[in-house]
Amino acid sequence: MKRFRSILITSTLALLAIFFAAETTFATTYYVATSGSDSNNGTSKTTPWAHVPGMPTATGTAGSYNAVAGDTFILRGCDVWYNSNLPLVLNNGGSSGSPVTLGVDQTWYNTTACPTAWNRPIFDAHTSASSSTPTEMNGKGGQASGCVQGNGNFFVVINASYITIQWLELRNLYYANDAENTCYDQNGMWSINNADFVTVSYGYEHAWSMGAYSNSVNDADEFVPINGSPACPNCLMTYNVEDNCATAKGENLEPGGAISMTNVKYSHYGCLANSYKPLFAGEFGWNEITFNAGSPDPTIHANCIESVAAMGNGGVYYIHDNRIHDNYDCEELQIGNQGETDYVWNNIWYNPNLLNPSQANGPEVPQSETPVAMYFWNNTVVDSADGCMGNAGHGSNFSKAFKSQNNLCINPNSDSSSANFSNSTTSNNLGLSDSQASSDGYTASEAIAFSPASSSAPSVGAGTNLTSAWPAGFTTQDASLICNVQTVNTVVQMVCTGTPVTRSASGAWDVGAYQFGAGSTVTKPNPPTGVKATAE
Repeated sequence: MKRFRSILITSTLALLAIFFAAETTFATTYYVATSGSDSNNGTSKTTPWAHVPGMPTATGTAGSYNAVAGDTFILRGCDVWYNSNLPLVLNNGGSSGSPVTLGVDQTWYNTTACPTAWNRPIFDAHTSASSSTPTEMNGKGGQASGCVQGNGNFFVVINASYITIQWLELRNLYYANDAENTCYDQNGMWSINNADFVTVSYGYEHAWSMGAYSNSVNDADEFVPINGSPACPNCLMTYNVEDNCATAKGENLEPGGAISMTNVKYSHYGCLANSYKPLFAGEFGWNEITFNAGSPDPTIHANCIESVAAMGNGGVYYIHDNRIHDNYDCEELQIGNQGETDYVWNNIWYNPNLLNPSQANGPEVPQSETPVAMYFWNNTVVDSADGCMGNAGHGSNFSKAFKSQNNLCINPNSDSSSANFSNSTTSNNLGLSDSQASSDGYTASEAIAFSPASSSAPSVGAGTNLTSAWPAGFTTQDASLICNVQTVNTVVQMVCTGTPVTRSASGAWDVGAYQFGAGSTVTKPNPPTGVKATAE
């Protein structure tokens, strides 16, 4: 009996040891505030850490902690973490359904900094609240000496998969090219390294700047807002605002660009020299690009949308429902690389060159070498020098197909031309002069710009039905969902309004990005109030 009791006690103790050991790996919510202490346990709003694990300044319990799947780190709203705390390096990720989350609770914020309402927590590249001196992160600071390499001049470096980041504000990124000629590393808002299933949402990036440009320095003078990797097919940026218009706006004034996140949706990009310039194929949908312009570096030409390569996801890009408008200068659409297939639909380009409208560089393909196929459907192109589509003149052709159909082209000459290649199908493209389009109701002042205003508008019913050719996984809805920047309860964010119209499964489609029935009836509702952001 004693022996049995001894075995029972030993077994029970062993089970308890296993239980408590496992318990230490349970997902936990941790709270972080600048007024906290890294020696706290971090598990409540009254005992927060001062730093997120992975910040170079994190010490004590926070500094030694390694995140596990399902962990959530809540940053107090309106708190600011300055340069010495950056970059935040995330080396521990989550798992499917249990990401590691960096998020917020909109009921918890610094009431001294924000006395009336919650706002985002902030990462600021300045050295302190009282300093406006441009300073690079990771120990770099406009001087070649004493510079530290390894993690680059980034706010957040992500080295693990299944990480979700929400409602973070990044401001005052600075990069000094001359210093980098001696101590080089990359620049940007985020760096994603050999990771996947990374989601960045509801972010706000602004107020970036660069050092003086020098032709003698052989160094790229652009930062890369997202530095991705080919192994990132499921990475996503969504409901993001990246806008530098308050800091640098106008031709040859705008530093930075080249968004290379694999998938980008419902986001805004304002005042960049290069807006969407991906290396890795994915989806770019329901986004807005505006006030794109040339860089201070005259050797860098401006691009609104330009694919650089066809890496990842089978080399297939889905570019749809975007509004590219009111830009000073940009290559509006330069896509089509070796091995690349492009589906481009429901996009609208208008006011493409505010400086010289007669020289607006519209959609032109292919970008280089021999792409696979191009499907350019139901787009609206206004005042492009190339009509609906131009041949980029690089001497390349599509190995399988080029199809330009159902596109509305509005320009001074009623040009509905579309680039012709071998293996091409060009049909049902409609050209209207500027004056005719205006008299028919296609204007920029409509609730949905350049949409048909009546059932007798010339684009209505003039298209061919493309239901059977539509890419798998995408609906045939039109572009009536409009996403733009609004300030809701002091928070700068993307708000999407409008009701998309589903195109007929069998009847004729309208030409252009919009089906009749949406443009004249959709109005923008009041911004939402009382929305609570919590970790997903």
